[in-house]
Amino acid sequence: LDALAAALTARGDDAVGEPADTSATATATAAPPPGSSADGDGADEPFPASMLGWESNAHTPLTVEQVAARTARGNRLVVLSVKAHGPSGQGKALNAAYRAAKADLVGEMESDDLRPPDAFATLREALMNNPEWDCATSRVRLCGWQRPGMERWIDWQNEQVTGEAMRRARFIEIPALRASGLYRREALERVAMRDGREDDVSDGAPEDEPTSPYMGDETSQPYRDLWVVDGVVADCAHDADPTYDLIERKGRRPSGWWPVDADFWQRWFACGLVAGKVREPLYYWRQYPSQSTRTHDRCSLGQLRRCKAHFLLAQGGAARGRCVQVWGTGDTLAAWVDDLRGVLTGWDKSGFLARSPPASAASESGAAKLRTELLSAGARATVRAVEYRPGAPVGKKRLAREDEASYAAVAEAGVKLDVDAAGATLPPIRLFAFGMEKARRKVARTFPRFDAREGDDHWFVG
Repeated sequence: LDALAAALTARGDDAVGEPADTSATATATAAPPPGSSADGDGADEPFPASMLGWESNAHTPLTVEQVAARTARGNRLVVLSVKAHGPSGQGKALNAAYRAAKADLVGEMESDDLRPPDAFATLREALMNNPEWDCATSRVRLCGWQRPGMERWIDWQNEQVTGEAMRRARFIEIPALRASGLYRREALERVAMRDGREDDVSDGAPEDEPTSPYMGDETSQPYRDLWVVDGVVADCAHDADPTYDLIERKGRRPSGWWPVDADFWQRWFACGLVAGKVREPLYYWRQYPSQSTRTHDRCSLGQLRRCKAHFLLAQGGAARGRCVQVWGTGDTLAAWVDDLRGVLTGWDKSGFLARSPPASAASESGAAKLRTELLSAGARATVRAVEYRPGAPVGKKRLAREDEASYAAVAEAGVKLDVDAAGATLPPIRLFAFGMEKARRKVARTFPRFDAREGDDHWFVG
């Protein structure tokens, strides 16, 4: 980077920008890659085959001098470097770049991925044409080391094209690649203001208002980068307090650790923000055997399930303050029930203690063992497993029996649930834990309330 900065300075134009508050080392704006249009492999393919392969010998990296010679004049890109906390610098780098950026629209680009030259212009046009969108994402193509499993996943993701479909899909998988999007700054500010507030102490306080002032003198940090450091969850993206040691953040540590994209999209939708998607594939995601998406524990099925369980029960979550019925079968059903119950009993300050007067009384009297037992009983009553195979008929009598069983269980455990404007307890939320699309289609035919017009009482998770 130092050599590139020197080469650009020697060129004698304005390609080198002013350093930002963080350590700026060089600036440049890359020109479109050679072959980005006429050299493509087809009418709709903007890149040559040599750029789409995995570790292709046909591509030779440019030298510093060649990069300097090929940079476009006029625009400036400030290159920042950050010092990572713990095992990751991804989130910290994203936050540093966000603070350095000044425009009303914010996008990002992973260094080993590809974009057609007009991608950001297309996304911007989509935002201008859809003022109700808070961001515009795109469909994705894979390049590099391609495998059928990842292709199936991207095919599913590319099918989630409406704002409502993306919102509803978030407890199955992430509905878009975060890096494919262009975001309104005001929307990212709302995500930043929510930082950790799903774990705030008082369940009786008003739900988190994303437009409330950001806490203290902290700078806006829309990205979290959660890892386990020294045995506890840390946010490696947070400059001032990654370990949640500050007084105002002590009770705001998340209940688990999971990938940046999974955390971002859950917080995005919990704020009530709308994501749009253009039909064109404007992002090429490079695949290789050792990428963390495939290999790291943080991206495991178990961690992703815990992330979804966390946000289902968090402030603004679909299952917050309600009976939960998990419909499914076998190990998948058991895992979802265990993780949801674990969220309720694992957050000492999540508000679930306040929902269980017997456990609260035990806590106040210093009976820690009894408090734990009563909290566990309350969690078992709140989250029930319902054995169900997709396609099996379910009538009104069966649904009524399951609801009655849920109400009776929480009443016996002394758990207080949320009520509607008339004072009636909210109906149970049904989570259907099925990973296969064929199974979900069968469930949707059996339970017509998956229609969005009927509200948010039925959700697919997986």
